Amino acid sequence: MKRLIATLWGVVATTTVVWAADMPAVAPSAATTSEPAWTLTVASEVRYFSWQGNRGFPTNAVTLTGPLTSDGRGAELYIPFAAQLTGRPIDDFKIDIVGRGGWVWARQSTAGLTGEVATTTDTVASGTVTYLGLNGIQPFTSVSVNVPTGRSALFGPAAHARMDPDLVDIASFGEGWNVGPTVGFNLPITSNVMVTTSAGYTRRGSFVRENALTPTDPSVQTATTIDPGDVFTVTGSIGYQVGQLAGMITGSMSQETATTENGAPFVRPGRRYLVSGTWAYTWPDIGVTTLTAGAAHANRNDVLFFGASSLVKEFFNTNSNIYRAGLQHLFPVGPLRLGPTGSFLLRDHNGYDPVTLQFVPAKERWAAGVLAQFAASEKLSFNARVERVWTHEHENPAPGDSKFSVLANAPVLAFTVPVVSSTGWQVAVGANARF
Repeated sequence: MKRLIATLWGVVATTTVVWAADMPAVAPSAATTSEPAWTLTVASEVRYFSWQGNRGFPTNAVTLTGPLTSDGRGAELYIPFAAQLTGRPIDDFKIDIVGRGGWVWARQSTAGLTGEVATTTDTVASGTVTYLGLNGIQPFTSVSVNVPTGRSALFGPAAHARMDPDLVDIASFGEGWNVGPTVGFNLPITSNVMVTTSAGYTRRGSFVRENALTPTDPSVQTATTIDPGDVFTVTGSIGYQVGQLAGMITGSMSQETATTENGAPFVRPGRRYLVSGTWAYTWPDIGVTTLTAGAAHANRNDVLFFGASSLVKEFFNTNSNIYRAGLQHLFPVGPLRLGPTGSFLLRDHNGYDPVTLQFVPAKERWAAGVLAQFAASEKLSFNARVERVWTHEHENPAPGDSKFSVLANAPVLAFTVPVVSSTGWQVAVGANARF
């Protein structure tokens, strides 16, 4: 079992498999009696993103002179950092304490939408306690807290620094106080199979941001209070190892309460389902191949139709199905591991992005590049990644069609946004140290 957990942790550490940032904490790793009393791990990266396309973001923006039609470009520098303290103060209990934060600078340069912001991001702290005194099962409980150290409201031109989340890491720079308790258990089935299940509830606090319905002119922006819905999530996963193949499959279901703007409810997202998997195969002498895949689906939302006194189920599902896949291989060259990486994302039709409060059309995203990891010692390692990104956003909507706007609370006759194509670069370098 120790080998299985170590292998799966290596998979998670070298691939982007975490999906849906609003999920409650998942299970901690299984404890072993050979661990030291306390271990501190710190990690940080410097990530730079640069993109350009035939339209800025949001692609359906209307400026004072009419619909946005000019080319767009943007850049973002993001420096996340994290620290994890793990220990066993007494034999039957394992404690994990994790803190994450960061700093970000972002700028978009588009006629009518130019904006820039530099801010710390929100700080996330979590603690997990696992009880090891039962034979065959390891129950755990955890609490995660989001501390609003970032900027949720961007007044003036800074509001235009929000960019396409498919081209940059950080598309929104802060929200409110969130508290998410979780309970669950690890269940070792055999020495090579472990099942984990958990249930969590995240209480999301309100925050202030600039009104999304005000005109583009920064001089007429007004503040609005957003109270996002609370989220209940049930998660289950199975990790296994068969010879040189290690894998982990995770599924979740989440239900969210209504989101309000200035005290009035305007949307209750439909129930969301997510399934994802990670598989790593260790080849003799030529390294490790890792495959990641996932799919997400959301049911119809409850929305406030024009003239209605309460939220009602929308007539058709405005949410997209989203599919993701990634493949990478690392060749060993002494202490260096180096190899290609690629990924693909498909959003099958129009969907609502609650992070940016924007509707987004069907879209494809491709990325390809190279990544490297260097083990300077058993306790210090470095990593680097360079990727080229291509996105293709479909025409939306068809000429003359109207669509329901959650923010406007009414059907609106929208001008047609033509096909939007963008390209970009993503570069990251980082380090991981254990004490």
